[in-house]
Amino acid sequence: MSKEPLLPEEIQILKMMSELIEEERYYELFNVSSMATQDEIQRGYYAISKKWHPDRFFRRDVDDYEELITDLFMGITAAFQTLNNPADRLTYDRTHAIEEKLEAKSIPQRYSHRKGRRRRNRENNRSTSVEKTIVKTLKEERREKVLSELNSSLDEKKHQAAKLFDEGLQHFENNAVIKAAASMHLACKLAPKNEAFRTKYKEVRILARQAKGMEIYLLAENAENFQNFSHALELYRKAVEYDVDESQAYARLAYLLEKLEPDPRETLRLLRIAVQKSPENADFHCRLGESYASQELTLNARREFTAALKIDKNLTRAKTGISNL
Repeated sequence: MSKEPLLPEEIQILKMMSELIEEERYYELFNVSSMATQDEIQRGYYAISKKWHPDRFFRRDVDDYEELITDLFMGITAAFQTLNNPADRLTYDRTHAIEEKLEAKSIPQRYSHRKGRRRRNRENNRSTSVEKTIVKTLKEERREKVLSELNSSLDEKKHQAAKLFDEGLQHFENNAVIKAAASMHLACKLAPKNEAFRTKYKEVRILARQAKGMEIYLLAENAENFQNFSHALELYRKAVEYDVDESQAYARLAYLLEKLEPDPRETLRLLRIAVQKSPENADFHCRLGESYASQELTLNARREFTAALKIDKNLTRAKTGISNL
């Protein structure tokens, strides 16, 4: 199944928000005013961080935008840390207030007296130079603090990811593949770029799905033994969704579907899988042959009955099936 690509609108928003972060326009980023309360800023942060969390794009075809999405999320986090901390927010507000003042001074002014204009220009140039130095210093200090906090946070995530992955390996060695997959999944969430983690997780995940499917299959079998056929049907369906390796699960699901919710095409599909998984099972070949025959697919039906007789030449069901074609 092909992955859904990013929409043009999403790419445009992604670039626009990255620009807001680059220019440190944090209030615009969270769609709040500079007078916003902490709760309003927090709501704004939750709204966009949830929408642009890298995990939401795991099953999307992001092409060359994967790194930009990750950087955007880190930028969103850094912006929130700045505005959520009263001291940092005050420094941020002061810095941007000075920047606005500098922008206002850059607008040409007309004075009627030439000497007065020159004097004012010299004074403005001196004060502007000082203010620019202040802005630069404040920005550098704030960026260093935010980067330090982010690096600390990233180091902690890496440590947790390594710990979870080791736990997963331990579960795997103890044949607890479902627990192993759960731990490794969390490790990959915390360290999404760790290829070693992802490769091992993919391997364990397949085994975990099969183990989970087998657990559900046994529950389905138990429900069927107690004649709770509707519940058994649903459980067999779930087992098949987990790609259980037990061929009987597909055959029993086909049988119950035929009895409770007739669906000839789905029944055929399930019986084909059962035959593929257990090609030496003569009964499966017979049931598939009967399913073909019911849909007047004579050649396919004859092939399956013949295959059943090759396995068991005295199989009455297969002989009867051929004679009825």
